[in-house]
Amino acid sequence: MALVSGMAAAQSAVTVYGNIDVGVLTQNHASAGTASTTMANGGISPSIWGFRGTEDLGGGLKANFNLEGHFAPDTGAIVGNATTGNGALFRRQANVGLSSAGLGTVTLGNMYSPAILAFAATDPRGLRENFSGLYSWAYNSGVLSSTTPNTNNDVGVFLQNAISYSNTIGPVGIGAAYSLPERNTVGAPSGAVYSLGVTYSGPVSLSAAYQSNNKPNTSDRLSSIYTVGASYTMGAFTGKLNFLRGENRDTNLVDISKVNVFGLGVDWKTAANNTVIAAAYFGNDKDRSEAKTNTFLLSDEYALSKRTTLYGQLAYVRADKNASLLTTVVAGGTAADTNTTLLNVGIKHSF
Repeated sequence: MALVSGMAAAQSAVTVYGNIDVGVLTQNHASAGTASTTMANGGISPSIWGFRGTEDLGGGLKANFNLEGHFAPDTGAIVGNATTGNGALFRRQANVGLSSAGLGTVTLGNMYSPAILAFAATDPRGLRENFSGLYSWAYNSGVLSSTTPNTNNDVGVFLQNAISYSNTIGPVGIGAAYSLPERNTVGAPSGAVYSLGVTYSGPVSLSAAYQSNNKPNTSDRLSSIYTVGASYTMGAFTGKLNFLRGENRDTNLVDISKVNVFGLGVDWKTAANNTVIAAAYFGNDKDRSEAKTNTFLLSDEYALSKRTTLYGQLAYVRADKNASLLTTVVAGGTAADTNTTLLNVGIKHSF
């Protein structure tokens, strides 16, 4: 029995992992028009915890699983979503699959969208948890436009009831996923979600992504997102350029927004443990006049160790009078027809 137990341990591995990221955020114009200072969760990374593991099945085949939850370190509360509430212990990931070095990986369950993983490769701020293209993606994913949202689509980032395939062939990475239209655990209807991401790694790295989600119980499209981007590294500098197009319809399938967001930025590795990032995002809703949001960002991330990072980030946002969440890269947005300055200082620890 001891021999068999030892063999099983050698073939299986389970890892406990996570991040705790918390800081202080101050801004001169909060959404109500007054200055505010708050404890901010997730300045550069989400605060998460999880388990992941693999089992070697032999012949190059492995079984994989991943369970991942989201929490608020200032209160300790689980962070759920509008559909599941705070009862979603593993809101971010709860999946199992099989992988082969030559044939790729098939995964079933709740998972990250393959499209946003490709988008992250060329987002100017690498999808930092605040002040990045993460919010252009999330707010244009259909969650704001419909009174009957697709519950398979969690802010465009996580896909429920999904099956995905991913593989890397030389310098090309591909990922595709489909969410089955079915009722979720609380009985709310859902619709199909289609997600596709492609990346190329080389002297110039490229990415392209597409994602759409249907109105529940129909084959009618509620939203779609397209992105293309490129990055190039030269010495201590990495330049990134990305374009996102988001199109949304309301519950009656009437077009209500066509948003373009251009992002560009430069990472400067000033030392082995320090990175300065300068970036700018220009968002515009083509279906509305005076609906632009221009955001300029400067940040510094100083690694005290491989696991602990101190950071500071400064954002200046110019929002037109009809600007909305659709054109922002700030969590929760900023006040319209106002110039807003935000400063976030915090610490991230990984385990």
